[in-house]
Amino acid sequence: MSNHTLVKKNSISRFLPLQSFIAVIIVIFLFYAFFSGLSYQFYASALFLFYSLTNKMWVSVVLLGVFQTLLMIPFRMIRIIKQNNIKEFQNKIGDLGNDRRMQTTIKENVSKGNFTFLFYLVDFVVQLVSFITIGRLFLTDFYSFMIDPAKLYSFIPYPNYPIQDTFFKIPYPLIQETIDLGWHVVLLVWLALVIIQVVIFLFKSFYIRSVKNGDTQSGSKRISRYTSGYLIIAMIISAIVIRNFPTSVELGIFSGDVSIPNPRLNSITAFVTFLTILWFGVQKNLRTAKMAEGADIPTDIIEKTQKEMFKDSLKNASLLGIGAYLITNQIPSAFELSIFTLEIISLSSPLTLDKIILSATTKKEVSSEEEKKDDES
Repeated sequence: MSNHTLVKKNSISRFLPLQSFIAVIIVIFLFYAFFSGLSYQFYASALFLFYSLTNKMWVSVVLLGVFQTLLMIPFRMIRIIKQNNIKEFQNKIGDLGNDRRMQTTIKENVSKGNFTFLFYLVDFVVQLVSFITIGRLFLTDFYSFMIDPAKLYSFIPYPNYPIQDTFFKIPYPLIQETIDLGWHVVLLVWLALVIIQVVIFLFKSFYIRSVKNGDTQSGSKRISRYTSGYLIIAMIISAIVIRNFPTSVELGIFSGDVSIPNPRLNSITAFVTFLTILWFGVQKNLRTAKMAEGADIPTDIIEKTQKEMFKDSLKNASLLGIGAYLITNQIPSAFELSIFTLEIISLSSPLTLDKIILSATTKKEVSSEEEKKDDES
């Protein structure tokens, strides 16, 4: 009997590694939590805990967005560390003739227990369950009808009805008057932008030539790529600002009821969703390209892969932005306000949390290399 059990265990281990087994268990639990109502109880309890502290529903909704952001930080940290590699470019070199290997790749990753693949699987399900649960929570009309006490943890204070302060108040700069500075100013600014771009990238090109013993190809191509890409965007934005330069700005208050749909907030949230996804995609693109250049990957591969990555980011951002608008159009604006809070915090992530993570990772790699050198010597 024990030999049979041992053989069976070895057979399962060969079929499904431990890390794959754990990932499958986590995914199953997450779906169970969703369908059984455990995830709903979790987020409902968090919302009404904040409400018991603030007695303002719209502030509690904002705090729920902050709370969701904090919960996702560990996943963000691992995601940044895993993205901080040149895997896209290395795969591109080996798979230029193979565009359709998705099913085979997934099977291989599961059977081999690929940590990166399993992490992204769990991360996807966590985000799917959490966001659908939050949407389901705000579809519940607990403003007009008393929420079932069984939906909250026993230690959460039950709210007094009616629910207080459901109108959100978001300050924003309101432009009252503008002035057209004229096309002559636009042309001067464009000229300054071109000169700045050329000086910066000529310096980079000169530096790369000195390091790579006269390899001018990568530098010249980078100049062409940036001057035809980011420079054009900067020129368009500068023209719009100069032709509509604000001369009078006041503080406006954007307000609405979180218990009912708000088309204006829904449109803003959809647009911010588009910007957030595109912003993350561009940041990943820049990080990976920088490492690929340092690893001496051919410039044509870097450029081709960057273009494909940017197209994917643009497509994903557009689809998610449109989806966010269509799906949440009939949901009370509490959902948009919570997601909007999460997205605003997320937009600053590449400039704050991501830099801290990458800096710590780089220091760890450098110290590991120094220790290896000391051991060898």
